[in-house]
Amino acid sequence: MTTLQLAVDVRNPGEYLAVCGLVEVLGRYDTNATSAWRRATGVLPSLPSAAADVCEIEAAIDEPAVAKELAKQLGARDAWKAITETGRAPLADSIGGWCGGIELSLPDKPVVVVDHWYEWAHTSQGRIVQRLEKRDGKSRWKFWAGKQDEASIKKGAYSASLRGIAGLGLDLVDAAAAISSVERLQDLLSFASPGSSRLNLDAAATRSSIDRGISANDAAKNGGSSPGRPALELLAAIGLSAFFPPRRRGDAAPDGVVGVRKRFFTYCTWSPHTPLALARMAARGVEVAPFELVKREANIGMMGQYGYLKLARPAGITDSGSSGNEDESDDEDSDE
Repeated sequence: MTTLQLAVDVRNPGEYLAVCGLVEVLGRYDTNATSAWRRATGVLPSLPSAAADVCEIEAAIDEPAVAKELAKQLGARDAWKAITETGRAPLADSIGGWCGGIELSLPDKPVVVVDHWYEWAHTSQGRIVQRLEKRDGKSRWKFWAGKQDEASIKKGAYSASLRGIAGLGLDLVDAAAAISSVERLQDLLSFASPGSSRLNLDAAATRSSIDRGISANDAAKNGGSSPGRPALELLAAIGLSAFFPPRRRGDAAPDGVVGVRKRFFTYCTWSPHTPLALARMAARGVEVAPFELVKREANIGMMGQYGYLKLARPAGITDSGSSGNEDESDDEDSDE
């Protein structure tokens, strides 16, 4: 049995979700793997006395071998497929069309499905469509805007906002292909790539001027936005899909996805060690003995039509509506 330690800033929903994604993936390698969270010192080589949030995973794996294999698959185009109207297709062949999910293949393991952006799909005249009357099939996790049309594709107009999940996913996969010298799973979370597309899950790479400390115009003058972390965002998308999936219908699902109420995403760290199925429940705040849960709440910010996750604060101190996490207007940075 190997004990793995993943040190992250759990206030960053993207880092937390990426760890959930790794817990999900490692469950494919060892179905008996367990995980738990704690605060610990001595886990950051650069600051050995500093305390960090640590997810401890116990699994019967060889960490260097799994880390290298996962890095290879995350950055390999042929390891990813899009689920389209006509079946599974390469991501590159699915840009601009309807995509109900993407799949990551691992050698001799069950596929990992990413499908967090849709609550349900609609059909019209024998085709799958995104909108039916006033009801949109997208979930609260669809943070990008727009849909690429055929004319734009032919003209080469590959705006990140219009390429859809297949295009955004392909950009992240291509950026992740540059990962090298991976010995630990922690290396996947820290890898950064300038100019990579975003799913807007990583609060550390947000384009929000308040979180970033400078305005969008100043960022452009200084060479653009900060580097993205493609492997982290891909793993965070896996974590979202597995741990906080879209609900389908019903009075119990007013905001569409598990963990979201209005514009607030609530999530929990858990202890003691628990297997994957129970870890999913603990992450959502299900109070089952002997779980000890620490709850956090992150605001879902808006920049025009784009959503993004902000840094979280401890939940339960005040009512969500007056938590103080709403630190900027909805249309801030909408000119980007």
